[in-house]
Amino acid sequence: MGVREFIWGVIGLIAVYVAIQLLRLGRRQGSANAVPATPPAAVEGAPDAASAEAEAGPGGFPDRLAELEAGLRAEHERADLELQQLRRDVAQLRTEQESLRRDNLSLTERLAELGDGLAAVQASQHVSPQYGEAVMLARRGLQSEAIAERCGISVAEAALVRSLSASDEAGAEEGRAHGE
Repeated sequence: MGVREFIWGVIGLIAVYVAIQLLRLGRRQGSANAVPATPPAAVEGAPDAASAEAEAGPGGFPDRLAELEAGLRAEHERADLELQQLRRDVAQLRTEQESLRRDNLSLTERLAELGDGLAAVQASQHVSPQYGEAVMLARRGLQSEAIAERCGISVAEAALVRSLSASDEAGAEEGRAHGE
């Protein structure tokens, strides 16, 4: 409980005390000035001074003060429970947010890999079917002699395919670097 709430509580209690005292004073003056036709005990449902004091308790104001304090404590406990629940909710949301960030990062990386694969497929579509396997082997890093032997082409053709494949890859990387 903060200082501000405590001060407002004390002000509220003082206001209740003053109101009770004014009511008591008003009843005493009203009963002294007016001469009732029947005595207060004879009227049903009309509280007399003794019953009003009995309802207020033996201490009167201290009992009311205790009730108000108990009410304030209960309200304070409810607010504490709500605050704890809110803190748990925020912690859970932060955990979920971090998980979503990790998922987003992995999806971004996977998308980049798929983009690279798509670029390779598109590049291979621009190559004659006769040299498709040679381009694939060149991208894997095989030497010209090995490509020529496997594909049944001359070493000069394999070297040409290898250099064209390297220049296509360099162009694709440069395009990605520039945001194309």
